[in-house]
Amino acid sequence: MKAEIIAIGSELTCGARLDTNSQWLSLELESRGFTVQRHTTVADDRAGMIRCYQEAAKRSQLVLITGGLGPTLDDITRDTLAEAFDQPLVQDAASLQHIESLFRSRNREMPERNKVQALRPKNAVSVHNAHGTAPGILMKLTDPDCTIAVMPGVPAEMKLMFHHQIVDQLPLSGLFVSRSVIRTFGFGESDAERLLGDLTARDRNPEVGITASKAVISLSVTARAGSFAECDVLTAHACQQIRKCLGDAVFGQDNDELHHIVAAQLLQHDAKIAVLEGSSTGGLIGHWFTENDDYSARLAHCQLFPRLATSPSDNSWETILRQQAVSLIADGSADFVLLSSPGYLIHEDTGVRRQQGSVTVLGDGLDVSLDASMTGNLAIFRERAARTALNLLRLHLLKRQHVAKFL
Repeated sequence: MKAEIIAIGSELTCGARLDTNSQWLSLELESRGFTVQRHTTVADDRAGMIRCYQEAAKRSQLVLITGGLGPTLDDITRDTLAEAFDQPLVQDAASLQHIESLFRSRNREMPERNKVQALRPKNAVSVHNAHGTAPGILMKLTDPDCTIAVMPGVPAEMKLMFHHQIVDQLPLSGLFVSRSVIRTFGFGESDAERLLGDLTARDRNPEVGITASKAVISLSVTARAGSFAECDVLTAHACQQIRKCLGDAVFGQDNDELHHIVAAQLLQHDAKIAVLEGSSTGGLIGHWFTENDDYSARLAHCQLFPRLATSPSDNSWETILRQQAVSLIADGSADFVLLSSPGYLIHEDTGVRRQQGSVTVLGDGLDVSLDASMTGNLAIFRERAARTALNLLRLHLLKRQHVAKFL
């Protein structure tokens, strides 16, 4: 069943505020079997809003609208909704009583203007807002066949209203949806798509989507079926195929981060790490490993070196950090040491700006370095470099685990 979401407010279209409501509502609707086909953000423009409602109702069986239910002159969602579907505005007695009681509870006199919040289109019903003065509106049309639900733009009020008042009024989609996310590191989007083959084809069930963020490739597996049990079977099979195609590049699922996985591996092996970071990672690895006590317990030593070289060609930093790393391993302080080089912004003759740096991981049976250089901004470069170092250690510990199984 098709759905779409409309966010109202000039503060959204001009960029002064970010629309987080539409994202949240999309996740809620998708989990209930709806296909959200469009997000629309509309300024406080009467003609534009009316046209938007009418077009959305013709396209979709469900339309959710947020914002524009306040008492000020620019809050015209209720007015435009009534006009769009040829209904007069009427006052809802229960809503007015609730708004008046809220002001009394705050020992304030209710401004006359707040009475407009109790208005609704004649053939719609008001939706109680227990936490604010803006009631929602629920309208069910027959021509076209569409359910329209309007909720406050304040996220906290919108979420409570959706869960407590709106969900039970939604049309039945007839579908159940299950979603899993596979997290990978080591391939680009194009390489991952090539290796996955037909798994990422359009109109496939489950649907496999690929997104890249901070050097991590996430594969979102979404299955739709007549029951959650059927969805889970479809999702599990697709995830198994993905893991087979991408092998050890898969490090986790859902919200897993590389440092979560490496910390768990270190705990399993009763091992500790030290991190000696130049500006290529800028202290990120140490930052991640001090997020909580469990991770911190695996961190034996953490040190940041802002600058240890005079130029990109000066490799004196490596001698200094390697000596310290060997010492930390030799005296038993750490089992593995992660190093990162100084980072430099290189201006190439072609005009390309490139962040230059490398990472090294040392330990028992492990001495490996990788160039982490890339085009792009410093923040992304540092995250990629830090994850590259962690992934080197993850793969080493994974290999050790595989070998132990056969001994």
